[in-house]
Amino acid sequence: MTEHWNAIRRHWQLLGSPLRPPLEVVQAYDRELELGRSHVVMLGVTPELAGLGAAMTSVDESADMIAGIWPGDTDTRKAVRGDWFDLPFPVASVDALIGDGCLSVMGSADLRRTLFASIARALKANGRAAIRLYASPATGDQPQDVRALALSGGVSTFHELKWRVAMTATGGAPDYTIPVTGILEQFHRIFPDREELSTRTGWELPVIGTIDVYRNSSAAYSFAPAEALIVEAQMFFDDVRLASTGTYGLAERCPLLVLRSPKRRD
Repeated sequence: MTEHWNAIRRHWQLLGSPLRPPLEVVQAYDRELELGRSHVVMLGVTPELAGLGAAMTSVDESADMIAGIWPGDTDTRKAVRGDWFDLPFPVASVDALIGDGCLSVMGSADLRRTLFASIARALKANGRAAIRLYASPATGDQPQDVRALALSGGVSTFHELKWRVAMTATGGAPDYTIPVTGILEQFHRIFPDREELSTRTGWELPVIGTIDVYRNSSAAYSFAPAEALIVEAQMFFDDVRLASTGTYGLAERCPLLVLRSPKRRD
């Protein structure tokens, strides 16, 4: 998995919304969790979110991601290497926790539940968390409809298109997961001519080429519907709800999953 993220790191500046959170998303985290006076723990090193809270500790397993993406430690923020499933904080010690898309890099429902358990264990009784989702719609898109939408100018960024393509490929897969190599294969089936896609959309070929980091990767992503993730989260939190993150392209499939009142499992 580290190799996969190192490949993404090398293309980071070519990525955009919704993979990288726009300002609307940053504001949604702050609004929903009231982070101004909190010490925030962040899963990953998303630079757009690094300024949230009165202080922040970012946790990522990859030293290369920290070195390449994190905007740098200051008096009020730092990044540490650590395991999301075994967060390096005492039980019930964290004020607030955020994560951007981190449930979608879990390759199974069991891993998602393990992450929910880790978050619940770390949060204070009055702590709260928010994770931005990449959630499949209740009724899936057809590949030909995604192609028509993109070629008619109805998709805002190539990165939005990647998620739309991925969501057409999960099908009846267990836990709504797909190897990222499968996303690349589906993209080739729907858009065999990258030159045509570039000409019709105005997206530059190097940006379209960012999908090639999925080639030969062992990673798997998941795009579970929001309703399924709510049910999973309710095993570990008494208060679970969705909150809008704005109006950017694909925002309707990228709500915040807001988690409060962690259940204690002694």
